[in-house]
Formats: sequence, structure tokens, C-alpha cells
Amino acid sequence: MGLLSRRGALASGSCGLVLVVSGCGGLVPTSEPLQTVYVTSTVTTVSPGPVGPGGAEGPDTAQLTVPPVADPRPGGMDLSGVIDGVPSPVGIAVAGVGGRSEVQTAGVVQSGAAWSTIKVPLAVAVARVSPASLESASTAITASDNAAAERLWDALGGGASSAAGIGAVLADGGDSTTRVPTVRTRAEYSIFGQTRWPLVDQARFGSLLPCIGSSARVLDLMGRVSPDQSWGLGRIPGARFKGGWGPGESGGYLVRQFGIVPAAGGEVAVAIAVESASFDQGVGTLSAVADALALRLPSLQGEQC
Repeated sequence: MGLLSRRGALASGSCGLVLVVSGCGGLVPTSEPLQTVYVTSTVTTVSPGPVGPGGAEGPDTAQLTVPPVADPRPGGMDLSGVIDGVPSPVGIAVAGVGGRSEVQTAGVVQSGAAWSTIKVPLAVAVARVSPASLESASTAITASDNAAAERLWDALGGGASSAAGIGAVLADGGDSTTRVPTVRTRAEYSIFGQTRWPLVDQARFGSLLPCIGSSARVLDLMGRVSPDQSWGLGRIPGARFKGGWGPGESGGYLVRQFGIVPAAGGEVAVAIAVESASFDQGVGTLSAVADALALRLPSLQGEQC
């Protein structure tokens, strides 16, 4: 789920509805479950304001009106209609599963630190060489436990060896450009969490994730993410997903998710990223975008491996 921090981690599964320094990452003001109100084609998502070092704030509300789908194919989807009216900088990328359609993108946020979303190719890499290690650290995906993710990293040998293992999985998923760091670039966070992962490459990887070797167990874990982390794409029935967030170097938060969601006749891969002033605001905005996308999925032609 969250940013990957080495400091003050609590035990796995401790991401409650309080301000925590948890295995899910850093000082993160968690929120109450989001509430969504549907009025015809308008989606309004209300998130309680954050309670953190800056004190309580009012609700963060994102409202957007979704126009009809002009083209039901993943390659022809008008993604600008999904993010129109979003108050925060946002980006989205979508591709049909199987890698046969082009990745469609929209929005101004198109890259950033991967944070905990990189745990997915990390877990696949470990499943290829040490399945027992993946089983013992399954909370790295389901609860975004950072200590569990560090164990996965170590299972690959650490440093350049681990980076190469993740890179090989990314390449199998059609992403031959993303590079995993081999040394820590921000002292308080994990090496792998600082990977710069563009949305277009993340969506392309997601579109091929069900098709590559040793991914089945990881995809199963992505379908069993803990309820307190099931915002955004997690609000779509049948979604398999992973979230991540962390503070920007100049303030604010980057909140992002990627995953695979059902569509007509198949599935589509989706990557979304939001830049926001607070974690709760980012979660509310990302959930609003996911809700807007969900309205279009019954008319969007999905694909398969």
C-alpha cells in the first residue's frame, strides 16, 4: 500500500484506522471507509479529512461527470472523460490484457516513485526462484508489509542481484525501460520503492502480468488485499490490484495504484497516480477516478492472454 520506510515499522496487518507508523509505510494518516454516492452519471466521493501532524481538516470531495463511451475498445477509450473535473493533478493509463492493444493515457501525472506497487514484480521474481519465501512473505502484497517486502528483496540476493531479478520480470511484462535502483536513493525508504515507474509502462506490465510465468500466486494475493487498503481500484468487484504512496520530495503525496479489472469479455490493466496535499485527499481522488472508470467497464471491450 504505502511508502516503504525502514523506521518504526509495526507488525504486519497493523494498518488500522489511526495515525500509524506501520509496515504499510511511514507516518500515514489513514481514513475511514470512503463513501460513494451515485446520482445518474455523476460520482461523488467523500473522504474524511486527514488527522495528522497538521491537525484535522474538512472532507475532501471529488466530483466528476462521466460522458458516454465513444468507443468500446481499450485502444479507443477516451480517458480524458474519466479524469475531467478531478481537482488534483492525476494521470491514468489503460490497456487490454494480453498486450495486443496500445496503452491509452491521459492526465498530467505520468511517472513517479513506484512506492509499494513495485512489490508486485518483486514478488513474481521471488516466486520464480524461492516460492517458499513468497509464501512466508505474502503480507507484502495483501497488507503491504514493508518488513516482508525487505525479506523478498533479500531472498533475491539484495543489491544488483535483486534489481536484476525484478528487471527480468518487468521485461517479461513488456517493460524493458524501467530500471530498479541498486542503492538507496532516499535514506529513510527502501531501495526498490524509489524505482521510477511511468504509468504507461506500469499499465503495459499489468496487461501482460497474467500471461507471464510464476505470476498466478501473486495475482491471487492481489485479489485478497486487506479491506483497509481496498480503496480506488479495490472498489471494483473482481479487481486484482496493488497500491502505493509516499511523500514527494518537495511536499505533498503521490498516491498510486495499478491492477487488472473485469471488462466486457475480458479484462483491462489500469494504472492511476494522483499528486495531492495529503494522503486522504489522494485516496479520495484516486477512488473517484476508479469509480468513473467503473461506470464505463461494462461497455469497454476487455481482452485475455
